[in-house]
Amino acid sequence: MEGAAKKGFPVIGFVFLVLALVKFVQGDDWVVWFILGIVFGGLGAFGLRKNGEGAGE
Repeated sequence: MEGAAKKGFPVIGFVFLVLALVKFVQGDDWVVWFILGIVFGGLGAFGLRKNGEGAGE
């Protein structure tokens, strides 16, 4: 269970990014949702490494 938090998928941040996209398409205010998505780690979902590509392995 070592490093489980680092290896986990940032679900909350990704949900906020999806909500920002929906609000953008609807023409509503989307900037706050985008910022929350970044703060909660939503952009980390795009940079996840596969098993075995970690540093020091």
